[in-house]
Amino acid sequence: MYKKVFGILAVIILVFYISFTGYQSVKATEPLVETVEADVQENKVTLSGLLKDSGGKEIDIYGLKWGTSRSLDKMKNFKSSIKKDSSFSTTINGLEAGNTYYYQAYAINDKGCGYGDIKEFVLPVINEAGPTVSITAPELSSISRGSVETIAATAADEQQVEYMELYINKSLKSKVDGDTIKYHWNTSGFNPGEYEIKVIACDGEKTGEELLNVVIKEEVKKESVEGSLSVNSLQPVASKSKDEGTTVSRAVANTADTVNTGVDKQKYPKLSKFQGTFGQFYYRDKADGRIEIDPGWVAENIVTITLPGLNRKVQVHKEAKDNFLAAFNHIKNGTANINGKEVPLLSLIRTMDGTFVPRHVNWNSSKGLSRHSWGIAIDINASDHFRYVNPEKEPCDPNLILWEKAFKPAGFSWGNSYSDSMHYELR
Repeated sequence: MYKKVFGILAVIILVFYISFTGYQSVKATEPLVETVEADVQENKVTLSGLLKDSGGKEIDIYGLKWGTSRSLDKMKNFKSSIKKDSSFSTTINGLEAGNTYYYQAYAINDKGCGYGDIKEFVLPVINEAGPTVSITAPELSSISRGSVETIAATAADEQQVEYMELYINKSLKSKVDGDTIKYHWNTSGFNPGEYEIKVIACDGEKTGEELLNVVIKEEVKKESVEGSLSVNSLQPVASKSKDEGTTVSRAVANTADTVNTGVDKQKYPKLSKFQGTFGQFYYRDKADGRIEIDPGWVAENIVTITLPGLNRKVQVHKEAKDNFLAAFNHIKNGTANINGKEVPLLSLIRTMDGTFVPRHVNWNSSKGLSRHSWGIAIDINASDHFRYVNPEKEPCDPNLILWEKAFKPAGFSWGNSYSDSMHYELR
């Protein structure tokens, strides 16, 4: 009897086992996979998938397919173990920018293959060129020697333009932050001939540039007058002629009647205003807003000095000499604290123009005479300081610092009040 009972139990257990394993086999399915959005960058893409469910079976292979059509002719397989809710990915380089690509995630177990949705991406076209530069001025390709020409340019780019540089014959004349640059080019010290203007813009990674060739022509009527002077001591200091019997004009004269009558008034018919201890002089107008001063007055009143620190020779009025020397001694020996860093004042000077330049204001003959005509003015960092400097918003501006620490103590006034912050002069 016991044997009969045992046999029945064995049959029941066997039937239960067969039923259970069959149920489990029926319950197992293909894996459930999700295709994740691609991470597209400039020159590469990362494709990813997510195993949502293994289907009740061990995953044999999983991976990603991709291609330029939905046939997905390329793939990346993985054979390492993977669990439910685990992600996988592959990074692809060398794809062609501008093309549309398709991709899909998949996983395989012994019940079959599970696929995610087919998705697509476009690899962006990268702008290989740098910023586009446009020189907007000067408009003429030929200019007269002695004129002051405005060179202006703008830059455009998909990214932000970080800075611009301006070169004349490969010599850096100005560098500014941003996408606009302007520079006032005084051509007095340049010989006639062709000059290359180059403007460069940089967005931090790439640069762009534009070139402009300009011809400087000699003035229409070139005269050689002994004693005349040009910008920044580019000509020798004037001296009295031994053969000329006239007496020089004196700086202390203050009316037309008291100016020495030995001046050739037919050649120099105009009389300047009186500038205190710096006097007045007879002169004549020339082209492009320039003037020519009675050479006797020049010989008597204009001297050459060397600016301390810069070691540069300039021509100034003899009564202004001590003021210029004092200002540049302050600059040579002084420092300033800018953004927590101690810097020498001398490092704040990028360019220096002037000092004795016989001309009208702004080189415009309809305006009065510039203080440069007396040799009592100087321009510092002209390219980006033909403007107003706001002391509250720009406390670290170099020209503001130079005014406070050097030129003001030396007796100069500052042109900032009339939006000419590059200009310092004596009155």
